[in-house]
Amino acid sequence: MSIVPEILALTRTIHDEFTLPRVGCVYVPPVRHDKAHADFGLVILDDGSAGLFYVSQQEPLSRLRDVTKETTAGSPAWELARELNSDDAGRRGLAFGAVSAITQYFLKRAGYKTPTQRSMDYTLQDHVGMVGLFPTLVDRLRQRGIPLTVIEQRTELMRSDTNFQVTLDPAQLRTCNKILCTAATLLNDTIDDILPHCADATWITVIGPSAGCLPDPLFARGVHAVGGSRVIDADALLARMQAGEPWRDSVEKYVLEASQYPGFAALRTRAHTIKGSAAN
Repeated sequence: MSIVPEILALTRTIHDEFTLPRVGCVYVPPVRHDKAHADFGLVILDDGSAGLFYVSQQEPLSRLRDVTKETTAGSPAWELARELNSDDAGRRGLAFGAVSAITQYFLKRAGYKTPTQRSMDYTLQDHVGMVGLFPTLVDRLRQRGIPLTVIEQRTELMRSDTNFQVTLDPAQLRTCNKILCTAATLLNDTIDDILPHCADATWITVIGPSAGCLPDPLFARGVHAVGGSRVIDADALLARMQAGEPWRDSVEKYVLEASQYPGFAALRTRAHTIKGSAAN
């Protein structure tokens, strides 16, 4: 089984064994004609658990809005999450938001506090691999002269310079010892193709809103850390997203490391023990 179906199976287990809070609301960003990059939506459950999801402004948002019209307050969270295997990009993205919200509910129920994110240290002895373009980090690494290989899907981004290349070929990751991979590879279902090329790396991180799921399938395939965003105050975040304002302290970035993460089985036991079994 590939990674995304395994994430869905874990989420289904949570749905089957616990009484999940229902959908409170779903936020889809407006079309922004003055910007070409991605934006984010939000799924809020009625207990305050929330999950961000990636919305490409290049995709027609009308289809995603049609999906959200089908989702009213009080709908089961699983009805959104089950679309993780959809062929429609909008439904799939929305499903990742629901999965993230369900995951946050589950972690809270198990009494597990996600550790805050720490910065990765890079040196001149490293050759950094990057799946997806992280502009700010690219600038920092290039200023320091650290070798960098970026894997992208858009031909117009391809370039090559001293200690720096942007390429379409994921096999180039085999020369990299530290790899930062966008969680958009979960959303577009390319993660299973990418990870085999990272087998020789000493450190692999998957990071982004779509990484708000349980990390067990990624850790099982050699990923060392998974970074996501935990919503601290869903109401404040929703208001700021609607106003186009910075999220500030309504969101906290976190990282789960394979060496310290207790694993789904242990968290599942804790979630049952702390509040008792509440099967649907």
